[in-house]
Formats: sequence, structure tokens, C-alpha cells
Amino acid sequence: MTSEHLALGDTDADARWIGIRRHQALLTVAGLAIIGDWVLRPRSSLIELVLGLLLVVSAAPVGDGLTSGQYVGIGLSFHLRSHWRTITLEPSGSNHVLHARRPVTIQGFELQHRGRLDLSGADVVNAARLTEMVNAMAVRGQPGHVSVHIINSEASSRTLLTLRATTNACEGWTPCAELVESVVGIRGPTNSLHILERWSYLRSNEGVLRVLRVNDFSAAPSDRAVLEHLQGRTRNLGIALHFDVVGGVKAQRISGRAVHRMGSDGAATRAIGFRRSARTARSLERVNEREQLVASGQALLKFAVFVIVRAATLSELRLSVLAAVRAGEESGLRIERGVGRQAHWYGFQLPGGPDW
Repeated sequence: MTSEHLALGDTDADARWIGIRRHQALLTVAGLAIIGDWVLRPRSSLIELVLGLLLVVSAAPVGDGLTSGQYVGIGLSFHLRSHWRTITLEPSGSNHVLHARRPVTIQGFELQHRGRLDLSGADVVNAARLTEMVNAMAVRGQPGHVSVHIINSEASSRTLLTLRATTNACEGWTPCAELVESVVGIRGPTNSLHILERWSYLRSNEGVLRVLRVNDFSAAPSDRAVLEHLQGRTRNLGIALHFDVVGGVKAQRISGRAVHRMGSDGAATRAIGFRRSARTARSLERVNEREQLVASGQALLKFAVFVIVRAATLSELRLSVLAAVRAGEESGLRIERGVGRQAHWYGFQLPGGPDW
């Protein structure tokens, strides 16, 4: 995430131990301990057995990167919360104040590109300028949020860069308030957007949409741009790339902790008889390289990619989502569909990252 030579891989959000996420290991161990206690202790309550079985079952994966326990929790949260959400965008001089979960002041800049820009890695000059900008933020110890939004349509492709109000844009970008409103979804004289959340999509006054998230880049080929195939195969979609800049001592502490965690986990798995897989070895190599880059002054970024699919009808949306997921899988990307979390993910992908 800090260098073009550093390949992207699995997300760091889910720490793994012996190939499974840590909460799965915790639930499994706790469940088996309770079941073992029920078996060994005389006159144990049946409730104890049921509790142990529920913990073990909760750790089982069910798809879309979720375990059964997480799936149940998402379902309960979806049915208990309000399904209406209002997003407001208010002009503030040359900036905008975006009200989602919390207000954030942002400024928007449009890329002046010649011809079609795919921003998936082909435009080396603009990518280098963005890298220099976030590196400067990290050197100053100035944490911040940078997002790049690409709007693809049948007629054109436009690119928006959003920064917090105190950050200067790099060369090649010009202020554009109109494009900020278009990315958020504001149309006409009103400055508000009302969306209705459903289990697998969102509905607004302009149609229906669905937010997908790219969660794994480990199988993406190294000889081509990561998002190139996804952008070329699917029209009428948006792509949001979010970068949270972590600067100073905190970045070095996080990168060093990741190396220690993966190294100690590898030693523990070998001690109990498991061999280190090639994938685990590559992940350890990646975090070691990342620690060295951060120590040399490169920025440490929390990175997320969202794909926003829009359509006029629900049937068109289903077909477009299937095409986007298929194009991502053909590129070696794992795409999560965000069932039960569409309102949250819509807030995550908004300019400025107000829900981060």
C-alpha cells in the first residue's frame, strides 16, 4: 500500500491465526471448552451444551466474508434500526460541509485528463503526484483522509479528488463543486439526499443502487492495473478509493506491531505442528517491506475500494451487480456484496469518509 513495488494482498482488518480470523478461533476454542466441561462434569446442565454448540456454529463461515454469528448480528441490527437516511451537502465558501453520520468539511477537485483515464494504474504521473501528496502529509505528521471517485457512464468518465479543508491539492486538479454534488447524489436546488435501505440495495429518487467492497487483492495479476478489467467491463458505475493517512510515530508503531504479530503467529503455528504456507510467507514478507518503507518516510495508508452500481430498475441492478462481481473475480479480486449493511457502506464511500 505504500509503494508500487509492494503488492496488495489480504486485508489487514481481519487478523488471522492458523488460517482463520481471530474471533473465529476464540469462538471455537470457547465453544469446545464449554462442551468438554459438559461432557466431563457430572450432572451438567443442558443449557451449557447448547451454549457451547452455539459458539462453535457461530464461528462457521457462511459466505461474503461473514461467519454465521456475524450474519445473525447483521440481520438483527438491520431489522431494529431505521431504514431511512438523510445526507446533506451544504456549501461553505469554496468548500462543502457533508452531513452523514458526522459533519466533515471537504473540498473537491476534478482531474483535467486528456482522453479516457482509467485511474487503475495506467496514469503514472498522476499516481506519483498523489503519492507525493500523501507522503508529505505523513512527514508533517498530519493525519488526513483522501478519496478519489471515478464516475463512469456511457458518455464520459470523470474523476474527483476530495480532501479535508486544510489540505492542498496536487498539480493537475482544479476545484469543482458541481462534481462533488454529483458524486454525493445531490440533484437540483435541494441540498439533501434521502435514501431507503433494503437488505441488498438502496433506493433513492433517481433509482436503485448497490455498494460493493473490494476486500482481497491477493490473486490480482502483477502485470496489469488492479481495477482495469472492472472499469472496462461494466458501465454506469462509480468507484471510490479511500486513503486514511497515518503519520508519524503511530504509523511506525502500527507497521512494527503487524510484523511482530505475524511473526509470533507463524512461530506458534510451527510449534504445534503446522507448516507455514507460501501465502503466509508472502504476507510476512509484505509487512516486513511495509515496515521498512514507513521507517524511510513513506506514508502508511488505510485503504478501501468501493464499487457503486446504479440502475433505473431492480432487475437492471441485479444484472449490473452480477457483471461487476464477475469482472472483479476475473481480475483476481474478492468482492463483498454488503447484505444488510448497504446504508453503512454508502456512508463509508462518500467523499471525505464521514462514516470512517
